This record gives sequence, C-alpha cells and structure tokens, in this order.
Amino acid sequence: MLRLSRENKKQIKIILDGIFKIYLKIFLNRFKPKKYQAYQKYVVISAVYNVEKYLKDYFNSIIHQRLDFKNNILLILVDDGSTDKSATIIKAYQKKYPKNIIYLYKENGGQASARNLGLKYLEQNLKESFKFLSKSNNKNLDSIDSSKLNTTSLNSLNSTLPFIPTWVSFTDPDDFLDRDCFYKVDKFLNKNKNENLVMIACNIIFYFEKFKIYKDNHPLNFKFKKTSILTNQNLNDFIQLHCASAFFFVQKILKQNIKFDEDLKPNFEDAKFVNEFLLENLKSQSVFLKTAKYFYRKRKDKSSTLDNKKESDLKQVLKLGYLLLLLLAEKKCFNIPNFIQNTIIYDLYWVIKDTINNPNKFNFHTIEERKKFFKLFDKIFSLIDAENILNFNVAGFSFFYKVGILHCFKNEYPSFHIAYIEDLDDKNEQILIRYFTPNDKDTESIKFDGVEIYADYKKIVKHCFLNRVFCYEKRLWVKMPQNAQKLEIFIKKEKSKIYFEEKELEGLTQIDQRMQESKVQRSKNDDLWLFVDMAFKADDNAEHLYRYIAKNHPEQNIIFALRKNSKDYERLQKEGFKLIDPKGLKFKYCLHKADKVISSHIDKYIFNAFGGDTLKTKDFIFLQHGVTKDNLSAWFNKRKIDCFITATKAEYKSIAKDYNEYKFSSKEVVLTGFARHDNLLKNNTTPLKQILIMPTWRQYLVGEIQSFGKRKKRDNFVQSKYYRHWKAFLDSKILRDLMQKYHYQIIFNPHPQIQPYFKDFELDSYIRLSEGSCLQKLFIESALLITDYSSVAFEMAYLKKPVLYYQFDKEEFFANHIYQQGYFSYEKDGFGAVSYTEEELLKELENLLAKDCKSDEPYKSRIENTFEFRDGKCCERIYKKIKDLS
Repeated sequence: MLRLSRENKKQIKIILDGIFKIYLKIFLNRFKPKKYQAYQKYVVISAVYNVEKYLKDYFNSIIHQRLDFKNNILLILVDDGSTDKSATIIKAYQKKYPKNIIYLYKENGGQASARNLGLKYLEQNLKESFKFLSKSNNKNLDSIDSSKLNTTSLNSLNSTLPFIPTWVSFTDPDDFLDRDCFYKVDKFLNKNKNENLVMIACNIIFYFEKFKIYKDNHPLNFKFKKTSILTNQNLNDFIQLHCASAFFFVQKILKQNIKFDEDLKPNFEDAKFVNEFLLENLKSQSVFLKTAKYFYRKRKDKSSTLDNKKESDLKQVLKLGYLLLLLLAEKKCFNIPNFIQNTIIYDLYWVIKDTINNPNKFNFHTIEERKKFFKLFDKIFSLIDAENILNFNVAGFSFFYKVGILHCFKNEYPSFHIAYIEDLDDKNEQILIRYFTPNDKDTESIKFDGVEIYADYKKIVKHCFLNRVFCYEKRLWVKMPQNAQKLEIFIKKEKSKIYFEEKELEGLTQIDQRMQESKVQRSKNDDLWLFVDMAFKADDNAEHLYRYIAKNHPEQNIIFALRKNSKDYERLQKEGFKLIDPKGLKFKYCLHKADKVISSHIDKYIFNAFGGDTLKTKDFIFLQHGVTKDNLSAWFNKRKIDCFITATKAEYKSIAKDYNEYKFSSKEVVLTGFARHDNLLKNNTTPLKQILIMPTWRQYLVGEIQSFGKRKKRDNFVQSKYYRHWKAFLDSKILRDLMQKYHYQIIFNPHPQIQPYFKDFELDSYIRLSEGSCLQKLFIESALLITDYSSVAFEMAYLKKPVLYYQFDKEEFFANHIYQQGYFSYEKDGFGAVSYTEEELLKELENLLAKDCKSDEPYKSRIENTFEFRDGKCCERIYKKIKDLS
C-alpha cells in the first residue's frame, strides 16, 4: 500500500481548506441578505494600469458587496496612462453607477502618483463639502469631526461626492474582495464605537489564477487567527505592509498629509505609506479583522507585484524606503518602535534569502558601487536591535538568517546557540547535526550520556551574501551509541539548545522512534534497483551503468524507466532492457518498492512522487548528467543524495571539501568517473572530418515545465540573443568557406530543451541536425567541439579532443540562472580558446582546422590532467560504491 508523506498530507489539507472553507464561504455569501444603510461610508482609490482582463472581477466583487454599493461605497479609479481597454471598461461601469464611480486620467507615472491623485481629488471634494456644511451650521471647519459626517443630511450636499466617506482603502484592480468584506468592517466599527481606531487590516487570501484555487497561506496570516485590537505603538510583529488590504481613517490621512512616495516603486511604497501613517498615530489603535477577506491574485503570467521585485528597485528602496523610514521613526520616537524594525526585517529577509540562493541577482559594475550597497545594508541594520532580530519568528525566519544577519551586517554574535538534528541514517545509526556560527574556528563538543563522541564525517559550509561571508554552517555525522538516553551539544563551551523536527529536543526517545520507523519502512523495500536517465531520453550514465550490471551482475534485480514514446525505447527493448514507463502506475509501484534509485537527473516525478520524503528510506545514487563545473548548490542542496558520483578531482573537491556552499561531505560524494566514459573510451576511434556544435540551453528562454520535464514552446525565441548569434554564425559565409576548404562537415546538436526550436534555424544543407542521434557516437566521430558553457566539453576532453567556447552572452547567462560560476574558469581551466564575438570564433576555428584539430598548450595539458580515471573501470567502481551503501 502506498504511503502518504507528511508533505502530501499537508498539501491535501491546504487544498481541502481552500475548497471547503473559502469556496463554500464564497458560495454561501451569495445568499446572505444585503444591508442598505451602513454605520460608516467608504471610498476605494485604485490605480489602474493595463488591467482590462481583471476589471470585471474587481467591479463585481465591490458592486455586489453585501453592504449596499450605491448607498455606501465610492470608487475613485485613476487611470495611470493605460494603453489597453481599461478606460473603456471603467466608463461602461461608470455609466451604470454615475454617483458611485469616478474616473480620472493621468499620464503614466506609477502607482504612487495615481493613488496620490485619487487622494487629492478626495481631499478637494471633502473640503468643498465641509465648507458647505460649516456655512450651513455656522461651525468652524476645524471643529468638524469627519467620522460623524455620514448622516443622511449630508447626502444632499452640493458636491461631486454622493456622500462623505470616512474610511479609505486602496484595492488593487487586479485583485478582488470577499462579498462580506465591507459588511464585516462596518459591523465591527458599529460594535466598537468607543475604540480609537485608525486602521482596519483584512486577511489576505492568495488566489492562484493558473490553478483557480485559493490558499490562506500568506506568511503573515498568523495575525488573523482571531480578531485583535492593538495600540499602534505595541503592534510588534503585527506588521502591515499592504495598503490595498487595509482601511484607513480618512480624516487622519488628509490632516496629517500622508502621501505615497512617488520615488519608490510598487514593492515598498505600500509599506512606507502604512508605516508613516501608523507612526503619526501611535496612540491610536488598529484592528486585524479575521472575517474581512481580501483576495490577492497571483497572476498566471507571474506579473503580480509580489512576483516582480527588481534589482534596480531594491537599490532605490534601501535608501529611500527602509533607511528613511527608520530615520523618520528614530527622529519621531527616539527608540524606533518594534513594528517598524520588524517591518524592515521582514521585507529584507526575502531579499537576503533570494540573494543567497541567487548570487547573480545583483550586477555591480564597480567595486565602489558594491561598497555603497553594503554600506546601506550596514546602516539599516545598525538601526535595528539585535534583540528584535533574534526574537523575529515570522515566515520561516530561521536561526540561520538570525546568525547571518547579526554577523554579516552588525558584526555581532547571537546571545545563545541552537543545534539541529537534520537527518537520520537508519542503516548506520548516525544522526546529522548542524549549527550556524559567525566563526568557522568555533569548536563543538557532542556528548551522549556525558561521554564525548567524535564525528564520523565533518563539513564546513560557507554561506555568502554576495562576496561577504554571511555565516558558516557546520555539519557533523555522528554515530548514536546504543541505548543512549541523553544528548548534549556544546558550542564555544556553551550548552546549546537542540531542535529536532522543529521542536526542542528533551530526550532521545523521539529520535529512536524515527530511526525505528525508517528501519521498518526500509525493510519493506525489495532488492530492486530502479535506473533513470530522463523520462523521454536515455543514452546517459544510467543506461551505461544498467548495461554493465546486467552483463556482469545478472543476479541483481534491475529495471529502467523510460517513456514508451521515447526514440530510445525500441532500441533498449531490443537489447533486452527491462523497461517501465514513468507515466504509469507500475512505475509508481516500482519506485515505492525499490531499495535504490539510480539516476543521472534529479527530476520531480522521482523525488516528489509521493511527497518530499519519497526517497527518505531509499538510497538515491546521483550519477550526474555532466561534470558539475558551476555552483549548483542552490539546487542540489534541496535534494537527498546518498551517493554523489563525480568524475574529476576538481569537481570532487568543489562539492565534498570544506568552505564551499554544498551540504555534502565525503560521506556522500565519491570520485569514480562517469559510467558512460567506459564506453566512450572503449569505442574511441580516429574521428571523421566532422565538427560538433552543441550549445547548452537557457533557462530564461524555454517555456514552463509540463509533464516529465518537457517544456512549452515560447513564441519569442527568435528574438533572443541566443538564436540571433548562433543563427548568424551557422549562416556565416566564412564558416561555409572554411568547411569547403578543409573538407569538414558540421553537426548541430543543441541541448534537448532547445531542440523544439530546430525548425526556427532553417539551416543550410551542409549543416546536419542530429535529432535523436547517439551522443556517444557524435563525440567519437567528431574531431572538434564548439559549445558555449555546456559540460559536454568534458566528454570531448575525455577523448583528448579540442574544444572552442563561444560566449557572446556570458554576463546575461550567469545573471539569469539560479547557479553561479563555480571553480571552473573557462579562460584558466577550459579545453580551448574562449571567443566573445563571431569574428574571434571563426579565427580560432581556422587556426585549429589548419592544425588538423590538434590542441596546443596550455589546452593539451589541461585535457591530459583533468580526469582521475581513463582505465575503463568507472562502472565497476560505481557498482562497488552502490553495494557499499547496503
């Protein structure tokens, strides 16, 4: 019977919550009776820019509110220079509700300027209304309380406003509201007349447009577990960054002249506005209203504001947003309120997290520019208390980030230590302990029942924020003594807290229990080894290792996963491979029963087949697709890998040794050579007069992943720099002349992810496309390889053949991938010359052709010395390592 993982159970719960709580509530709300007269009146100011396809949902959600729209709600829509049909749609609704919908137009200037225009319009009309009222009642304008200006008598005022609104919100026109939203807000205000309220925050529910599902999983939704009224100066971690999902007391905004900062982009202008407002009203109160719901649309095309944080915007926000807000708070309060500090911590946490995972995020042109960037970070965190950083526990803000921020930006140590038991090895009775520290020289002592135990394997991981050390992570595999009762860990001679499965560890009972559960589950595995290359393609390390084991160890039960519609399926079937289609239930069953999964790729349909712990009680042997030369730690570190195969000394060291960013140590990483290299060496012959051109893919050029790793085709491929440069090179008259002069032919074989675009190249007849060709055959028959960044260069180097690199987009390439350039330098370690222009490449190509494709120094020595093994025994070594796992 297949077992649901904890992750799957969690996902099912989220989906069910979405279906039964949110969908059902939306449905039932339709039948609730309307309320025609409100206790207060409301205005919504919305900045509109090219949102034609969302306006119907926006209008319907407000017009059909349970609190009657005509009598109680005013819409001011400011068109910020839209170029689509937004204006036409707004005017059509305005025609139906002329007293409730106001349309304003301005030249494009950004969301902040549009909202400010809406506030200005509101202020001018309120002043006219107040003047009229003051004359009518012989009252001074300053003595009028706008909170009481919602009586029936005011509806007859000679103003462009149908009534005097007392609360304002800034609903985004691509979002929409729960039908009960205004009703719940109004009902709460009526019930709490005596409270000094200035802000009402609503619960944000994500609406995922692509899947048409709702999820109540905003990182700050803990604020809405119940309805809470808090004094603003004591908001603490009840931070509010989103003005669209809140209501503000109109009189306060206008009297205090709170405006949106037009120099800030949408990513922080909301937070600055809200928090400046709260700073002006510290002694007033805010409510976090559980029952009022705001639906935030996560757009299908990922163009939502939260999905579109840009590097250029951040550099501006650091200075004009975070820093200015902190300085304003310091000037006003002397001690900066905790909620202001926590707002900055929260917002910068996402920036820091993203930057650590994607170091190429920022492009600094000079050292001075980088220094200024760090100076801003240091200044911002100098205004934030260490205690607030340590006490901040929102949105997965783990101890790793606390230690890192304290060290990286404040040069401080945490006041206490935490060690984590991250993983268990039930076969070897080992536990993986890790902790974070600002200093790699810090020492630890691990004691079971008072007796010190030394680690079997150690690894120091260096985490960096750009080029500055963020913190160090120490990882230690330790064997648990039998019947041990107590575990103590001392860091810098101070006793550390110990956490296991997100709870502080009290004894070893829970660990023993988990260890036994893993053993029981593992015992249910069959002695079955499941091999995979790609779902739709073989001809990689898994195929070659499978073939070796089938021939040399026929007693081993093995099976190979491959789609039936793959071009390799019939070939392997004829050879006698036991094949199984990864799309079928039989594959799921085999994956469930397999003891070992042996793959050249780490694809989701494998590691996440039954949830995140699919491979928890199986050995996952990662054969790799190519030599890891770039820093892929951000991807690999998310995966469970029990045996990590490497092919070169430099590659092994870059992953297994200390002070890199990989979590793996010599426990997991082994140097054996690649399985396919045995066959490559065995079949190597004198090459043909053939040039192989194999550029790699670009993540930012291909479409979204569909099933089993295949991707949608994008329409704008031919506009890309990749297409234009390779097309120009392949069409070059000089290239054609060189091929005729030296009697060479060209094979063009880009990465499989690019092959759907083959037809776009429209190549001359002398260039042959290699759709479905055996890669090993191509390497053996070719005399020279031209690539850009592909690791296939190592295959040609293994055969002692030259390589040329064409890197016309080097900066763009590394800036737009999750990985960064690693230990391997194309200029210092590459197997041939690096060209950045077509002219350079053609010149280098002619030089090599004139020498009959023979490498000169330093490339000859690099090719000779890169690989540890050229003995035809790679498969044998890998097989022994796999057996050792048992």
